[in-house]
Amino acid sequence: MRTSLERLSLPFVVAVLLVLPAFSGTALLLQVTSVLIFVLFACSLNLLVGTAGMVSMGHAAFFAIGGYTAGICARDMGMSFPVAVALGVLASTAAALLVGSLSTRLSHAYFIMLTLAFGQLIHALIWKWRALTGGDDGFVGLQPPPPLQSVEAYYWFTLAACLLCVVILWRITVSPFGVTLAAVRDNPSRASAIGINVYRFRLAAFVMSGAFSGIAGILQAFFSRGMFPDAANFSTSANALVAILLGGSQYFFGPIVGGMIFVIARNLIAEVTPYWPLILGLMICLIAVYRPDGLLRLVRGKAPGVGHD
Repeated sequence: MRTSLERLSLPFVVAVLLVLPAFSGTALLLQVTSVLIFVLFACSLNLLVGTAGMVSMGHAAFFAIGGYTAGICARDMGMSFPVAVALGVLASTAAALLVGSLSTRLSHAYFIMLTLAFGQLIHALIWKWRALTGGDDGFVGLQPPPPLQSVEAYYWFTLAACLLCVVILWRITVSPFGVTLAAVRDNPSRASAIGINVYRFRLAAFVMSGAFSGIAGILQAFFSRGMFPDAANFSTSANALVAILLGGSQYFFGPIVGGMIFVIARNLIAEVTPYWPLILGLMICLIAVYRPDGLLRLVRGKAPGVGHD
């Protein structure tokens, strides 16, 4: 059950996002757009981490594949924006299907290591294939279509896309599929004993998570007017995982809260000291020690045992 605070805070946050362009400048809109994209990426990863109980350390690969594919299609092949976006989503989904068909047969450390290896493989491929990706110089010169080239227009587009994706992810989580996936997470042996195909459910979750990660990558590519190899690096996946743990992986809104806190804290601390990774790391350690269930535990109490509410 949701608390009274949540029932009030969620509509309030959406309302603030809707009226933000009328009261803010360009700099704030750029920062909020960046936060929205990161939150979507974290939510897509939490479909695996929180609902399915699988920790992927290479999920940034799908983020990068979606962004690079859409960028290459739009800039180098001259395809229209909708077609480029569709192909970007298709590429990240196909990559997730390929990797998931192998990795979801494994569990725990083996699953983590295989996804990490794939992520670093994509990072190395992007870094070395300079003719296609630009290598360490980055894939630059990408432009969204004219109606979305202003900061405010792209903010509205990103907000609409992120809200739609988050709603779909929420519906997946609370659907019979999501509840079954949570049962697989809690006890795969018992789930298999009652006739649930554990492998298929895990694979489906992995593919859907990869597809939504690709959408976040596409939004990032056109927002940044390009992509860079760091998008596929281990650190990108780790940042999303930290955001999930900050908010609480047991809660659907955990990565939303954690993602906002992570990005805002990182930006604020970076303005004060160049040693911001050390300070941010200490903060995360303290939260991990004293609030291992995430910050949402403060307002929601103990997390439900199955699924998310």
